[in-house]
Amino acid sequence: MKKILILILAVGLFAACQSNTKKSEQPDEANTTQTVEYQKMEFDVSGMTCTGCENTVVNGLKQIKGVKEVKASHKNNRVTIMVEKDKVNREEIAQKIETVGYTVNE
Repeated sequence: MKKILILILAVGLFAACQSNTKKSEQPDEANTTQTVEYQKMEFDVSGMTCTGCENTVVNGLKQIKGVKEVKASHKNNRVTIMVEKDKVNREEIAQKIETVGYTVNE
């Protein structure tokens, strides 16, 4: 009985070791690197009067896929945004700014 139990444990251990070895031989997709290019866009925006307005613009723009970073200044009437190149266009950004209640001045 003891020999059978030891044999079962040995086979189980061997199988576990083999399955780990096979996993490490396969390329890990999480370790593959992909270079992402970013593009800076700036907009002259009117209608922002406080930090609450800035936050509304920032939160609205962050909903767009491909937007990395957004800075809004009601003092300078300026919105600066960093987006993935070729993934987001100016018209989409301008439309979102106007959707949340502010005017983009071209």
